Amino acid sequence: MAKAKLSVTLDPTKVAQARELLEVATLSQLIDIALDRLIVEELERRHTAGYIARHSDPEELAWAEIERDPTEIADDVDWARLYGVAEPR
Repeated sequence: MAKAKLSVTLDPTKVAQARELLEVATLSQLIDIALDRLIVEELERRHTAGYIARHSDPEELAWAEIERDPTEIADDVDWARLYGVAEPR
């Protein structure tokens, strides 16, 4: 893919935090990752909005509005242990 050199003005604090979180060495890598994620997120948002607009059957939408008690979920899998996530103290 062709690349072009561009000039941007950015908040250096945000850049430093984002580079640390993503563990990237260059600003170019950071912006490339950020743009990839933004594109995917926006396409997913538009897809969802389109689906909701076309599937507005009142009965179907009513199911989405039902609030469920999360304690009713029967799940005996220790997901934190399975994925190596430390429990909050």
